[in-house]
Amino acid sequence: MATWTQNEPTGVSKRRRWNLEDRASLNKLKNHIAQEGCPQMQYDLAKQILDNAIEPNMDKIEQYQKAVNWLVTAAHNGHEDSAKLLKNCYSDGRGITAENEDEVRSCLSMTPGERAARKAARELFACLSNGNEHVTPKQLERKMRCIYNLQRKRRRLEDETSGSSSEGEPECEPLGNVETMGHANVEHQRFITEANLVSAASNYSAGRMPTVNDTLTLSVPDPRSLDHVHPIYRIFFHPLIFFTLFYHRLVNCIISLPSILPVSVRLGLLIALSWWSSFQLVPLISYYFSVGMMIWATCKMLKTKQQFVDFRIWSGLFLRYGDNNIDAGIAEKRFLRNNMKPYVYYFGAFICNLIVYPLVADGWMPHSELTIISGAFTLLTMGGSVYASSDLLPNWVVVVSFAVNVLAKYPYEMDKVVTSRWRFLDLRKPTFSTFVIGNGIEFCLNCRTALYLLIPVLLVIMAKRSRWHGVYTHLIPHCVTLCWLQVCIATSQSATMFGVIRGTLVLAGMVLFLPLFGIVALLVPVFVAIKTLGLSSEQLYWGGVVIACLLIMLGSYLLALNRVTQKYITVLQLVMGVTMACVLVFPYMTSSFKDTPRFNAMPRFDLHSLSDVDSLPWDRFHSLCALPFEEEPNKIKAQLRCIHLNGLPVVWQGSVTKVEISKISNMFEDLVANYLPAWLGRAVRCAHGEGISQHFQCNRNLNDQCDEWERVIKKVNARTGSCTLQKYNRYEYDLLVKVGSSSGGGLLGRSTSSEVVLKAHHDFGNFTRQLSHGDIVLFYGTLHHSRIRTNDVQVLLKTIECRKCKSLELGTASIERLIGASPMDARLQELMRGIKYLLNALLNPLITFNSLDPNLVTVSEELSELSGSN
Repeated sequence: MATWTQNEPTGVSKRRRWNLEDRASLNKLKNHIAQEGCPQMQYDLAKQILDNAIEPNMDKIEQYQKAVNWLVTAAHNGHEDSAKLLKNCYSDGRGITAENEDEVRSCLSMTPGERAARKAARELFACLSNGNEHVTPKQLERKMRCIYNLQRKRRRLEDETSGSSSEGEPECEPLGNVETMGHANVEHQRFITEANLVSAASNYSAGRMPTVNDTLTLSVPDPRSLDHVHPIYRIFFHPLIFFTLFYHRLVNCIISLPSILPVSVRLGLLIALSWWSSFQLVPLISYYFSVGMMIWATCKMLKTKQQFVDFRIWSGLFLRYGDNNIDAGIAEKRFLRNNMKPYVYYFGAFICNLIVYPLVADGWMPHSELTIISGAFTLLTMGGSVYASSDLLPNWVVVVSFAVNVLAKYPYEMDKVVTSRWRFLDLRKPTFSTFVIGNGIEFCLNCRTALYLLIPVLLVIMAKRSRWHGVYTHLIPHCVTLCWLQVCIATSQSATMFGVIRGTLVLAGMVLFLPLFGIVALLVPVFVAIKTLGLSSEQLYWGGVVIACLLIMLGSYLLALNRVTQKYITVLQLVMGVTMACVLVFPYMTSSFKDTPRFNAMPRFDLHSLSDVDSLPWDRFHSLCALPFEEEPNKIKAQLRCIHLNGLPVVWQGSVTKVEISKISNMFEDLVANYLPAWLGRAVRCAHGEGISQHFQCNRNLNDQCDEWERVIKKVNARTGSCTLQKYNRYEYDLLVKVGSSSGGGLLGRSTSSEVVLKAHHDFGNFTRQLSHGDIVLFYGTLHHSRIRTNDVQVLLKTIECRKCKSLELGTASIERLIGASPMDARLQELMRGIKYLLNALLNPLITFNSLDPNLVTVSEELSELSGSN
């Protein structure tokens, strides 16, 4: 055994000495350290055994076999000198037996990077397992995201020291982003063993995605992260996760289409196509097959892009626990090379598409839909190429190349907007001198040619990156974007605007059916609430819409979060939506609204173009209603007959005798005065109203009552405050117009003049305030309750034109809404009108459902009936 002795001092100080009395104990200590996993000690023991320095009396075959076992173990732990010595032993045949030959061959076939990755996997498992036999996917995800986020932050913050984040890695939660949201409520059922991690390391080194990655959700949200939210509310409460999940599910669905159909079904389809198709249908079938192959290959590429993000996260994991033998760049390039097969399929299908495109008739090609599809894939592939790395700034070479291709390939000569308005943009105009270089050959360098010459330069710049590894990292994916751009430009030349809108609506309807239904169910109560308030100001109207939407969204969100109420929120929303829709439709199903449809836009009439058949002349109206009403003592009979004339259009001319305000309404002032305290009412008036003094600007030189007005205003200010809400007043005006002639040229030499009251809407305010006594006006309107409760004829004014007025600024005024038309008699048609209005409120201005005019009785028929009864 080894001991130490202290010699007696002899005048010179001496150091302590070890006396190795038994070397077997030292060998046991080395064996113990080697068994604990020290690769250097394993290598030393194997070398000593091969040199016959240990146990010389032991059989050489057994010694060599034991040395090979130590070398294999050390090589698996990443000791490269052991791998070199093991290779020499394998070449010489020392220690190689039938039992360990396969293991030695497998170890030697591994690259140094693979051996280092397997060692890192074992260390990672030992760190996460804490002595257990397995780890959970959640533990591995947390560790991988934490390492990836720290490494990404380290790359972006160059001023920090490299050792600050590598001293000890905390068990941190991942950063709050799209990938991590919603994972707290998801429980994984599978477990990960050490063998799984070692196999993942081998796949990683070979450039293949580790199989254990299928149980992880690194760069995408978990598919079950929104299961606790109702499908209708997912787009409102988690829009980013919703669209991300939908995108990945759509890509996975398209990728899995070939595997969904059994082989027998695919063979049957091929046989049916070969039997049914003729020579004329071969190009059509080839074209659609090539388009389908391009779509499938593009989705496969997008899936590879997403997997490459996961692969880089695996790189960060193995770099954290590995040594210098792990080269993440080589593994990532192998991964990209191993996934180049979809690009081969894509370019083959693209070439086939270009070949058969001129052979397919235009009637068999949905150009608009293909334009939308190709444009969408252009943007998707463009986004994947621009942000291929973790840098914040996009890849400027890709952006410039895409812009140059758009400028060079855009069909300017077929765009009417460019050719007629953008005259300065003419890329076909020669910008350099032209030269004749042969018979019928002319060299002409214009802007478009220069752009085409610039395209190869940009492509070469992309390919030269990373020692020409940019060919498959940047160039080939960018060529896919350019191919989709070419398809988009080719199909858009025959596309129509309505076709594009139709395709967009179909795509949006297929994708967002449930979200759109949820939006409709939430917005219908908002429309009903704002409609019942009757807001006249546009600012207040839209402000109320925004506030109501926010309140409904907040209430739905709070109810959906509560476990008790979230199961009833959908039923409540459906009931509210149906109820509010019935409230909107109900007025059109009742007979009390016979003086509306209120939402039919009034046409712009030319008052001079209306004939006697289109309107009721004054002479005939005077003979049928006015004259009998004046002469007969019992006016009931005349009134009953004239009731049938309500709603008939009239175009008359007369002289203005009086103009006055007949009605003032202010809903806001009523609410403030009746439902708010005085102090709060004064604050609201000053916040949303105007000062009273602004309405009483008096000149003492022209008005003697200015002082009296000032005293009155002071009293009003003391009672209600110095502000008013009169700017929200809604006025109705009465215009007394004398129609007809008072001379003897009338019927039987009697006067045909009479007073007509024009009921003017609030929109006629600017016109009526400038009218004066004696102005001659031509007006259009509809009869309203003729000769009932008054001796004057009443007309609902629609359009008025000044023929001879004192104010030169007066011209023509018209309201935008028709108020006096009669509704449909059939209740089914009224229901359809209500439904059309509801759809118009939700879909305007994209889609408009026009209402048909009701089958009204013509004016001539009414007049003939009245003449017959007369």
